[in-house]
Amino acid sequence: MKTILIGSFPTCLSLFKHLTDTRQLTAVCFEASKNEAENEQFWMDSIQNEGYNSFVIDKNNIHNEFKDWLKKEAAELVLVCGFSLKIPKDILDIPKYGFLNIHFGKLPSNKGPNPIFWSIKNGHKTTAISIHKINEHWDSGPTVLEHPVSIIMGETAGMVNSKMSFMLGQLIQKAIDRINNQEVVNVQGSTIKNCYNKRPNAIDKSINWESHTVDEIENLVNACNPTYGGATTYYQGSIMKIVEVSPVADYMPLLGKISGEIIHAHPQEGLYVCCKYGKLLKLNIISSDVGTLTGTKYVHLGIQPGHRFTTTSENSNKESIKI
Repeated sequence: MKTILIGSFPTCLSLFKHLTDTRQLTAVCFEASKNEAENEQFWMDSIQNEGYNSFVIDKNNIHNEFKDWLKKEAAELVLVCGFSLKIPKDILDIPKYGFLNIHFGKLPSNKGPNPIFWSIKNGHKTTAISIHKINEHWDSGPTVLEHPVSIIMGETAGMVNSKMSFMLGQLIQKAIDRINNQEVVNVQGSTIKNCYNKRPNAIDKSINWESHTVDEIENLVNACNPTYGGATTYYQGSIMKIVEVSPVADYMPLLGKISGEIIHAHPQEGLYVCCKYGKLLKLNIISSDVGTLTGTKYVHLGIQPGHRFTTTSENSNKESIKI
C-alpha cells in the first residue's frame, strides 16, 4: 500500500524502517519546529539521501501547498505519529484509506497532546498504543487497533515513549492489514469517560509538598522527565527541577516535621526530604541554574537539614546555596 508518513523522529523510526523494508513508503512529512530545527534537518537529510520525497508542514501551508503536494503523491494511506496541527477535513478524504493516527494512550479516556505524561502522573499501571482513523475532532476517530503497554514503577516518560516507539513497526502492519481488508473498527464509545487532557500547565508540573504523597511526587517527577526537565519546586525562592527521586523504605514515619523539610543532607549519603504523612524521599538528581547535579553535590553547595523545599517561590529560608 502506497503510504506517506507524517512523523516526529526518532519516535517513529521503527515505523519508518518497517515501511521502507516492506516497500510501502512513498514520502515523509515533517512538522516545522523552531526548537528542533537541527534535529529536523538531520532526519530530512537522511531520508532524502535514501531517495524519498519530503515535505515540511506548518500552519500556513497545510491548507494549500500540502493539499496540492498530497494529491500529487497519490498515496493510498497517510500515517501520523507525533504531529500537533489539526488536519483540515477536506484533506482527510484525499487518500483512499484516509489518515491513521498513532496515539500513545488509551482512547477515549486519555485524549490530548501528551498522554504519556498524564498516564504516569496519575499512577496508571498500564497504557496503550491506540491506532485510530483521523476525523475532524481530536483523537476521536474509530479505533483500528489498541495494544496494551505496561508502565513499570520508576519508568520515566522518556523510557515509556522509547518502549512504545520500538513496538510501532510490528503493530502498524496489523492496522494496515485491517484497513486494507475493510475489517470492522471499534467506534470510541461514550460509556467510557471521555477525557481530553490539555498540555500540562505550570501547576500540573509542580510539586505540592503539602498535598502530594511520596508516590505522587515520584510519579510527577517521572512524568516530567525528560520533556519538562523535571518537576518544579523552589528553594530559597529560586526555581529548581527535580529530575530523579527514590522513595525510602524500612523506617518509621517522621512526626513533627514539615512537608518539604530537608531531614538529612550528607555529602556521601545524599539528600532526604520529608513528605506528607512523614514519609521520606531521596532526591537523586536536581537541575537548577548551577547545573544538573546529584543531590550529594547540592549538599556541597550548601543545602542543609532544616532547610525547606517549597511549593511556591516564597523564600522560607534565610540561608542560600553557596556557589
